[in-house]
Amino acid sequence: MNISIRNSIRVAVATKGGGIVNEHFGHAKEFQIYEVDNEQATFLESRQVIPYCKGGHGEQSAMDDILQKLSDCTAVLVLKIGTSVEDRLRTVGIEAVQVYDVIETAVFDYYQKSYRSEEALV
Repeated sequence: MNISIRNSIRVAVATKGGGIVNEHFGHAKEFQIYEVDNEQATFLESRQVIPYCKGGHGEQSAMDDILQKLSDCTAVLVLKIGTSVEDRLRTVGIEAVQVYDVIETAVFDYYQKSYRSEEALV
């Protein structure tokens, strides 16, 4: 008997459009949410947020809102992100990944890296 286990994760993507990860975390007005497994990446929804970056400094209430809206995600894929924001995400269990690529390629690459590292632990 061949049993196929489909472990899926949710990944948030910061994009300005065009199907590419191409937005700075602090400038994002929305995050696209994808469900990813070893076979496919499925777009679920867009989640609107208030941009975190306000003229060179971060807005704490905006960050709290973003963290709440991304709480079910394993990672957020962004073009750029500051180290203090990356550290804050890490404290709530969200990995920040800086990448510039086609969304589907980027989320699959992240999933493969994450899935392989989990398999190595088993």
